[in-house]
Amino acid sequence: MTGLSTLLFTLGLVVVMGLVYATGMAGWIIGSFLLLGGWVMILITRAAGPGALAVQALTAVVTMGLSLRWIFRHTHWQKRISKDRREAEEKQHEIHGVVDDLKARIAVKVTEVDRGLKQYELVKRLAEAMSWEEMSPSLDKALKHFFRSDGWALYLTDEKGELEVIQRRGATPEPRAEDLTKKEPFLHTFVPQAGSDEGRSVWALGMPLWRLHERIGLLIVWITDMAPDQQATLLSEAGTFAVQLIFAMAKAKLYRALDKRSRTDGLTGLSRRGPFEERLREEVARARSFRTTFSILMIDIDHFKNLNDTYGHQVGDEVLKTVSQRLRDGIYETDVIARYGGEEFVCLLPRSQPAGLKMKADQIRQRVANEAFVIGLEAINVTISVGIAHFPHDGDSPEAVLAAADRALYAAKGAGRNCVVEAAAISS
Repeated sequence: MTGLSTLLFTLGLVVVMGLVYATGMAGWIIGSFLLLGGWVMILITRAAGPGALAVQALTAVVTMGLSLRWIFRHTHWQKRISKDRREAEEKQHEIHGVVDDLKARIAVKVTEVDRGLKQYELVKRLAEAMSWEEMSPSLDKALKHFFRSDGWALYLTDEKGELEVIQRRGATPEPRAEDLTKKEPFLHTFVPQAGSDEGRSVWALGMPLWRLHERIGLLIVWITDMAPDQQATLLSEAGTFAVQLIFAMAKAKLYRALDKRSRTDGLTGLSRRGPFEERLREEVARARSFRTTFSILMIDIDHFKNLNDTYGHQVGDEVLKTVSQRLRDGIYETDVIARYGGEEFVCLLPRSQPAGLKMKADQIRQRVANEAFVIGLEAINVTISVGIAHFPHDGDSPEAVLAAADRALYAAKGAGRNCVVEAAAISS
């Protein structure tokens, strides 16, 4: 019986240890009651002697004590493991956050670098351009890329420092008086008078172009949609963009001034002969395409050589400037007038009506004749002779219509000067 009780008690210990391992403290309590109940039963039934009972009791106490110590240590380890796991997860989340933040910063930097490279490419293309016509497409593309513009207007300063529009895309607003002295980018709203946004308030972004204390120009960009929180970023980018543009726009201004000087007579401010003949060829091509007409006035100052010989070249220069101004006053802005020779002028009048042109030319002649030139104590009068030719009636090519106007001019001089003669009148 002693051997059997010992075997059963040992099996009980194994079961209790299994419960302790599986369920922890709850298994230890249940196992303690089971061991105690089994030991009491062995004691009641006298299945073991006193020595065996004492050994079983001591074994049970030691085993349960060790298992209780293991439970406490195991719980501590579990807590520590849980704590370590939580800390590890927190560190992992923190690392993920840092990585995500780093990715976001890298993406921003990549975007900034990309914009910087595109701005560099823009500036490079603008710097390589030799005329405003070459600069314009690059600027238009850049404004659409960087600012999603629906239109823009570029102003450059003239010799007097006044802003003069160079090119306009879309219904952009005119510069406001309060914005002319600003040196930093600015925003204001306006209502377009044409286009898809007609009658709706949209944004105008102004980028003043200054080189030190010299105003180069002003760029106004039309922006349809912009969130309020984007304004600060947009103004910052506009400032960087404007700095990149200054050199190119200063270059464009210089090219424009040089081109204007090369095309403009320095004394009278009128067009030179070469640019006029280019414009005449264009007008001939247009008139042929659309079957329209135009007229040519060939004008000469009467007895100009005698005036120069008598009063000197300084007086002659003043006469040339005054006569050119009177001629300019007598024509429309769409007409083109040029100094063709020493004292000879030529005027192109697109879409003019032959019936009323002679009367208009005679009014110009009369205006010059009524001008009094005071030289010292003497007042002199200057007259002009005018020859008229019409395209295609008097000539169907640039050379032919100019030759017809020139023949009419010589006919006017032959008729006593200070008069107007049409080419048709001398050919009939």
